[in-house]
Amino acid sequence: MSFNWKNRKLRVAALVFLMGTGATFASAQTTAPVQPPAQTQQVTPVIKAVPAAQDKEEARLKKYLDKNGGYKDNEGGYYDPKAGTYTDKEGGIVDNWQGYTYKDGSYKAATGDYWDAPTKTFKLASGEDLKSDDTTNEEAIQTLRETAAEAGKYNKDGIQTAMMARIKLEHPLVPVTPKKPSKPT
Repeated sequence: MSFNWKNRKLRVAALVFLMGTGATFASAQTTAPVQPPAQTQQVTPVIKAVPAAQDKEEARLKKYLDKNGGYKDNEGGYYDPKAGTYTDKEGGIVDNWQGYTYKDGSYKAATGDYWDAPTKTFKLASGEDLKSDDTTNEEAIQTLRETAAEAGKYNKDGIQTAMMARIKLEHPLVPVTPKKPSKPT
């Protein structure tokens, strides 16, 4: 099964999916074991061990990053993990709140709410439209991001996770070569 990376909506959906799944798996793995109380309790730092294979793979993937720590994918998009954004080749921006900013300043939040910049109108997922002539694009986007964060849509490492997954996809460890079908005997 192949994935059509030329479709912009599918690329954005895949990026949002990768951002959402990374936090779920990471949070499930970070709980420390509960220790029974001892008579004399010693304070020791919790050391998180990272397998050596994971360190090697991360080092291998980091060689594809540019001097700013970002990555330009083969579709013309750019990951900027410091800013927490992915800019597609059309100029739209996906952020760590799983929202999408259009070139005209409009913003589609992960909650389904939408800021229509040209008409200065909030179009809420509930179907309600709110006109707000005195609201700037930055204020509207900030409001929608706060709402998305309250709904659990914020992932501070979402773009970083998606970027590393994209590098891994575009630069596999072992080049994949198709196998020739064997002749029936």
